[in-house]
Amino acid sequence: MVLTYIKLLRPHQWIKNLLLLFPPFFGGKITDSAVLSQILPALIAFSCASSCGYIINDIRDQNADRNHSTKQNRMIASARISIPGAILVAAILYLISLLLSFSVQGEYRRFHWFVTLYLLNSLVYTFFFKNIVILDVLLISFGFLLRVLAGGEAFSIKVTNWLFLTVFSVSLLLATGKRLGEFIFLGDKAHKHRRIFRSYSQSFLEGLLWFSASSAIVMYALYTLEHHNLLFYTVPFATFGLLRYIFIVKEGKGDPTDALMRDRQILGVGITWLILIGLIIYSHIYDTN
Repeated sequence: MVLTYIKLLRPHQWIKNLLLLFPPFFGGKITDSAVLSQILPALIAFSCASSCGYIINDIRDQNADRNHSTKQNRMIASARISIPGAILVAAILYLISLLLSFSVQGEYRRFHWFVTLYLLNSLVYTFFFKNIVILDVLLISFGFLLRVLAGGEAFSIKVTNWLFLTVFSVSLLLATGKRLGEFIFLGDKAHKHRRIFRSYSQSFLEGLLWFSASSAIVMYALYTLEHHNLLFYTVPFATFGLLRYIFIVKEGKGDPTDALMRDRQILGVGITWLILIGLIIYSHIYDTN
């Protein structure tokens, strides 16, 4: 029973909340005691909020999920958890996330607003825009972007314009990849699972995928030049990671979390990329001190 409810929360998706740590990591502040003290409550608050959103989405999509080869095994679609029980869990999670968010002492004490805005974005997407062309991927992208902005608020670090644009471009890439991967995976049955696939075409999604990938590389390159010149040498690693993701999407495997956790090449280059960035940023900071 406990394991069933844990699966309802989709804990494997919590890895996305590590985006909260991007501002302090790239800002060279991740080891500061003030930042370290805020990491746990910030991550737990956002994880609870995201799980709350997933539960509501699963309740809304239960009938459509039953037409999907893998999503039919979700706890609500498979009727292993009742709707009232799922609603109760979602309410508890939101309460926990809100209480924890008030404990995060950002510069302007606005972290709880980002948590609420994130959940509101999830609800608006689920109930109104999931089947609206382009707006659906933009709202998914906004969910990623909100995590980074929330991290800037939680740890009192400004999110620069180039970092904002880089994250937005990568988020659009991931959202589009998720749509395209699902479109390819479901094939002729795609429209039965998600109504929006009657409007999207594979060629349009592929074009949007390449557009967002190109934008992401350019924005990241400009960000590295603004932030620290040596970071420019990490652009090839980022490029490989994005191209590998596009390759996986074309195989019908576009879920960003699954791509990161299950593809060894993406995981390997991702870890290498983070190590290089850490060495460049933090060795420079310690040398100047």
